[in-house]
Amino acid sequence: MTTSDPDLQTFLGFARGRLDINALGKDWESEFVRSIQALRSESLKHSFRRGFAKSVLGQLSPEEYERATGWTFDTDADFRDHLRKYWRLFYGSDDPAESL
Repeated sequence: MTTSDPDLQTFLGFARGRLDINALGKDWESEFVRSIQALRSESLKHSFRRGFAKSVLGQLSPEEYERATGWTFDTDADFRDHLRKYWRLFYGSDDPAESL
C-alpha cells in the first residue's frame, strides 16, 4: 500500500530524512523534534502533526514506514508502540485523535 494522503506523505518525508535507522547520530531524537519545531511554515508543521497522528492511529502501514526509514517491526503492535513513543517526545500527552 502506498498512501496518497498528503499529511502522511509529509510525515513520511520527514521520517525518511530524519529517522533512517542507518544514519542516526548522537541525540537524533532531540534534533528531530527541534527541526520540526523550527519549521517556519505553520502549514507544514500542521501537516506533519496530522500525518504523525494518522500514523499513530493506524492509517500508515508498518511496511511503508519500514521502507522509508529502514526500521523493522515484528508486529503491528510493535510499530504502533514505536510511533506512540515518538509522539510523546513531540507532543507530550496530547491525544493524536485531537490533531486530525
